[in-house]
Amino acid sequence: MKYQTIYLLAGFILLATTFWAFGHEKTGWMAPEEAKKMKNPINITKASIQKGKKIYEKKCALCHGDKGDGKGPAGAGLNPKPTNFKESHGEKMTDGEHFWKISKGKGPMPSYEKDLTADERWNVINYLNTFVKHK
Repeated sequence: MKYQTIYLLAGFILLATTFWAFGHEKTGWMAPEEAKKMKNPINITKASIQKGKKIYEKKCALCHGDKGDGKGPAGAGLNPKPTNFKESHGEKMTDGEHFWKISKGKGPMPSYEKDLTADERWNVINYLNTFVKHK
């Protein structure tokens, strides 16, 4: 009986520790510090936004949604969910962070480093900034 209690207690502690560890696992997708400091070399103009919109509609809207709300038809089953650029998350990320994430990709988010030129990626970011108020 004494050993049974010890085993139950040990099992409970192990289980609780496992849940705690997974619950405190660092979530999210963080760009390195040097990426956060990158500045967009492409001026925000109507032409740049239009170029970015064209690319976004072809490459991004399927998951991130036409309105940038993360509700694209292909994004519904993804984990993690596609970024909602209209929420404060998009407001908090620098252009450099967006550029790095678009370039590198992770999980269901493809890397566009070889598929899009740097200027094309920056134009997409200029378009993404139209989704966020007060950028």
